[in-house]
Amino acid sequence: MKSGKKRGRPRKIRPYQEFSELFPQIMVQMGPKIYGESDVTAQQFRVLRVIGRGPITVGEISAHINSKLSAAARLLRRLEVKGWIVKRQDENDRRVFWLALTPDGRKLMEDLETRRDRVIKEMFDRLSAEEQEIIVKGINLLLKSLAEGNNKIK
Repeated sequence: MKSGKKRGRPRKIRPYQEFSELFPQIMVQMGPKIYGESDVTAQQFRVLRVIGRGPITVGEISAHINSKLSAAARLLRRLEVKGWIVKRQDENDRRVFWLALTPDGRKLMEDLETRRDRVIKEMFDRLSAEEQEIIVKGINLLLKSLAEGNNKIK
């Protein structure tokens, strides 16, 4: 029954199923407009944003991206090779490394954040004020639901 019908009735798509199909499409549409020719992945962008907020350790980045320390270290090494971050060993604990953006990394982030803001603004400008409000309220509701789910897991 590839038509999506069961015994003559149209298949009903649940909201969470529709969301799971739509969210990746949003990212696919926005990605090239934001990252362009910058050679940055979405995950690298998120990590650079976190590092740009202030002193953070490799372990904290690993936890932030919900990744094994070894995978985070590989990602950070790529950012370091590209000249976007520096890693400095803690003076008191040689096991701890602190991360910071380089001037090139800071410039890259400023450019990407400007592009991201422009893409989102252009997208929202094509919607009515009511539609914009619905989207923002919906995303806030999803974030609230995620936070409540995280509290139940602990």
